[in-house]
Amino acid sequence: MKYPKFVKDNEFYKIHQGLSDLELNQMFSSNLKLLHKLTTSHYEDLKYLIHDYLEVGIKVFGMEIGIVSDVEGDEYIVCDAITPDKSLKPGDSFELEGTYCREVVQSGRVIGFPHVGNIAEMKDHPVYINMKLESYISAPIYKNNKIFGTLNFSSTKIREHGFSEFEREFISMMANSIGTFLKLKDKEERLELSNQRIRKLTGFVAHDLRTPLGNILSICEFLEDADESERKELIEMIKNSSEKGLEIVHTILEAAVIDSGKLNVEKEKLSLKDLINTTLDEYTKHFSQNSLTVNKNLIDGFVEVDKERMMQVFGNLFSNAAKYSKPQTCVEIILKAKQNKIEFSITNTVYTDKTQEGLDVTELGSVGLGMEIIQELLKVHGSKLKVELLGNKYSSSFELTIA
Repeated sequence: MKYPKFVKDNEFYKIHQGLSDLELNQMFSSNLKLLHKLTTSHYEDLKYLIHDYLEVGIKVFGMEIGIVSDVEGDEYIVCDAITPDKSLKPGDSFELEGTYCREVVQSGRVIGFPHVGNIAEMKDHPVYINMKLESYISAPIYKNNKIFGTLNFSSTKIREHGFSEFEREFISMMANSIGTFLKLKDKEERLELSNQRIRKLTGFVAHDLRTPLGNILSICEFLEDADESERKELIEMIKNSSEKGLEIVHTILEAAVIDSGKLNVEKEKLSLKDLINTTLDEYTKHFSQNSLTVNKNLIDGFVEVDKERMMQVFGNLFSNAAKYSKPQTCVEIILKAKQNKIEFSITNTVYTDKTQEGLDVTELGSVGLGMEIIQELLKVHGSKLKVELLGNKYSSSFELTIA
């Protein structure tokens, strides 16, 4: 479609009837002051910012309707709107194809329709047929270099003199200002999440490392006066406490890498069965120490995965099962085909209350971060961990596409 051109300002001044050049300049100056007031105001909430921008736009462009939309795929979602009959409200959604804003999203630039009825391609548009909106001006709202939605104003009245270059720039500046606010809010939210993450990590370090380090210090006090047999036992206790402390540090470092977005993956076609067996060999001792038996039922299937990262997923799951299962129970590990995917699951018997050292089975994982790490590692493989607790049976599963 050939979109109508904006009228150049010098031509707009000439054809604009009823106002002198001085009055036009005063009007534009007043409009710029309104925009300046908007851009320098401090808004905590997006809805208040949008509402003020819509009120100013309706006044500046002399329109009846003002809308800020969020465009997600083919869906046009109203963020806020001002209409004479209050027929639109936040959250209302429509097909993008049935809106004037489709043209803005497709072109990625400001578009103005001063008289829709004079545009052959637009006469059959559903908006024109149903609402008889004759004039329309809209600008795309960009957030992080991608179109978030649109800022648009429309009216049933024809704009006899069209839209000027100044008005195009004005609505563009308004849309850019909204986009900047959205970007800053995203940064604030990410910063707050990072701060929460830091507080969480600090809490885990303070709480979880205290026990193994305290144990090591206490045991060392007995070493000097202990006999040979006692020393062997104490050294084994120090070793166990050190391993627990090292595991905590390792988990925290992995969480930090994931949180920084520097997680690298190198995928290759591998046998998932082989990865499970290789990883499981490292945890055989852990299962036997806790009097657990392992029952495997594994089909063979090839998938595109990062070997080290996927073994890390299995390692976390096997470690949790070894540590948190009730003694004298069985751990079931299953690998089965499911259409074009292969499903892994591990099921173990757990304590269903907090009687075991305050354990909450809904948060199983090394220093509380193990499950988060598993989820992030699976995410880069296009999968997600599903956790289910039925009675005292705790099951974790995920699917991968067969290569």
